[in-house]
Order: sequence, then C-alpha cells, then structure tokens
Amino acid sequence: MTQAAGGTRSAALTMWVALFVVSVSGCGSRDSSGEFYTDWDLAGGCTSTEGSAGRPSGAGGVVDVCADVDRYDWIWVTYAAAWCSSSGRQAPQIRAFAASAGPRMKVYTVLTSGTEPFVGATEHDARTWAGAHRLPASHVLAEQSMRVIPQHLLIGPDGRTWYRYVGSLGSEDMSRLLQEFEEGVRVPDVRPLRRR
Repeated sequence: MTQAAGGTRSAALTMWVALFVVSVSGCGSRDSSGEFYTDWDLAGGCTSTEGSAGRPSGAGGVVDVCADVDRYDWIWVTYAAAWCSSSGRQAPQIRAFAASAGPRMKVYTVLTSGTEPFVGATEHDARTWAGAHRLPASHVLAEQSMRVIPQHLLIGPDGRTWYRYVGSLGSEDMSRLLQEFEEGVRVPDVRPLRRR
C-alpha cells in the first residue's frame, strides 16, 4: 500500500467518524429540560431588530414565517433534516398537530440540511419531504444551519417566541402546550438557560 492510499483511507475514516458523532449529537437530542432559547428568541423573536429571513419553500418562492404574525394567532415551526431518522418520525406528529390546530395557527417544517449533514437543504429537498410526509409543500421550507434537531418553536400572537423545545414531541404534547398558552395556564418564560 502506498503512503497516498493510506492517507486517503485515514482521511475517509476520520470523516466518517466525525459524521457519526455529528449525527448522534445533532439528531434526537435527550436534553432533560427540553427548553432552549436562542439569542434571536431573547431579542424578541419576530419583533426583534435581528428580523428573520425568507427561506425557499417546497412550492417555490420564498417564505418568511414572521410575515404570518399578523395573519395567524400562532406560528409553530419544527426544524428537521432529511438525514435524521428522528425527524422522519416527527413528521406524522406535525401533520396531525397541524390538522387539529385549525385556521388560527400556521405550522411550518424547516429542513436545516439536505439528505446528508452539512449540506444545505434546497427547494427540491423541501418538496420531496412534503410529498413523502403528506405536508403542504408551501409549509416546508429549506435552510442551511447547524441546529440540534428535532427542534420546535412557538411564536405567539405578539410575534415573540413563546416556547422553544429541543427533542421530539407528539401531536398531543403540542396540542396540550398550545392549549395551556391559550388558557393562560402557561405563560411565556423565554430566558437564558444554563447550557451543559
């Protein structure tokens, strides 16, 4: 074996180990509290000066989820990735939740990467995901990011983040959470949380 071939194998092995570690750590989090807030959340979500960005949708065009704040009482965003098996298991829960939420809420899925980690999701990926999981293509968006997934974001009637959760949620959990906020049993408590 030549030195070049040995170096190539070593580099390939290193890459596969790194991808394994990323896929295990970034897909299917087991955070005990589940809550996690970003700088964008702390700055006021859709009302912040940081704003939000439009993302390509599976139906074509660009969608900014914050543009829906005036049209819907609630906006739910679930972040997922095509390569993440937890995201695939989460999709039917999102579909059921969206069907039960009715017209007062807009539910989006944002793909954070394509079929492999570190590869940005495309309009084609969003359209494929929508078809595979029977979601409206206009509600499946694409971005490239390094989020821990699955991740859920609830934007309230005031345009601010009311809740962000890292990990899987069932449709009943999402419905219960929304009901608790609507009834005032739960109030937004967006704050910096200790990170481990």
